Amino acid sequence: MSPTSTTQWQRYLARLDEQPHRKATEEDLTRARQRLGTDLPESLANLLRETDGWPHPGVLHGLCSTTELRWTSDPTHDLVDAWTSFEEIVEVIAGCLVVVDGGDGRYCLLDASRTGDDGEWIAYDWGAGDGEDPVPYPSLSALVDDLTTR
Repeated sequence: MSPTSTTQWQRYLARLDEQPHRKATEEDLTRARQRLGTDLPESLANLLRETDGWPHPGVLHGLCSTTELRWTSDPTHDLVDAWTSFEEIVEVIAGCLVVVDGGDGRYCLLDASRTGDDGEWIAYDWGAGDGEDPVPYPSLSALVDDLTTR
């Protein structure tokens, strides 16, 4: 089962690592929403309530904290601009929120313009430069669930 609630994320994270993690406060989440200019999908907000970033190796390595979440077009790390010669990639990643950046060219993105029936943003697993298109998932939870079982 894909984690979505804070309790489910708590159990999921405990399987990965038993160390306590800094949790995002409601104030942290509010500041992130204001900075990004949008609400966050519930599964992401609940994950951040359980761990505000993930520095450890593994599936969630590079999970952005509330202060690190950014749009793919963010001028300090403009993924859209870097891929302008690949129109089909830009079509997918433009308007996405970067939620995992492991520093190795692997990204997990959430698309604010495409949502599932449950209101969750469509998620993408993308290895920039691997020659493959971003792989879509119905939500962040589904993406994380799939990465865990690979």
